[in-house]
Amino acid sequence: MDYKLRSIIAVFVILAVIASLGFLMNENTITGGSVTHTIACHKDKDCNDRLAGTEDICKNPGSEFSLCVNRRINN
Repeated sequence: MDYKLRSIIAVFVILAVIASLGFLMNENTITGGSVTHTIACHKDKDCNDRLAGTEDICKNPGSEFSLCVNRRINN
């Protein structure tokens, strides 16, 4: 076998080892990307579900942890 073919095989083996290690070690990570969170509400009126029997509340307004709560009003 000539040196050129050995070099090509060696490069492919090294790349395969590096790729497999990358998959094994970074199984649950994101690389080269970003995760963005949306803001659910800024004010209570953003949470209006159009039901007369509920109280519409915006928890943590304007933050990525904001959420709408539509609580039933007991009469």
